[in-house]
Amino acid sequence: MNSTAWWRVGLIVVGFSLILAACSRGTPDIEVEVTRHDFGVITQGTVASLDIPVRNVGTADLQIEAVVTSCGCTTATLKPDVIPPGGEGMLQVRYDSGLHPDKGRIRREVYIASNDPDEPEVIVVLTADVRVP
Repeated sequence: MNSTAWWRVGLIVVGFSLILAACSRGTPDIEVEVTRHDFGVITQGTVASLDIPVRNVGTADLQIEAVVTSCGCTTATLKPDVIPPGGEGMLQVRYDSGLHPDKGRIRREVYIASNDPDEPEVIVVLTADVRVP
């Protein structure tokens, strides 16, 4: 083989090595224990809260990029924002029925964005039946 052929073989070997290294790093995989929750009947003006375990069942760190709610009456935080493989975090959700004149059946969402390549966004749906005191 001449030097050009060896150069090409070397590039192929290096390329293959880089691909294998990238594949062996693994991928994160988010698992949210509860994606739908009904608070049931609550009195207007009260706060309903819920803690939901969030797991990384993948083989690389799960990075929580954002946690956003559909309305200002609902807040959510997820800690930690980096969950190692096999690890668990906690999503803490609060719905304050006194921030709006809500009454009757309501629906709110919590959006969790992460680096999970198969499921980059998980939506948790919250419902309740708000009654006026």
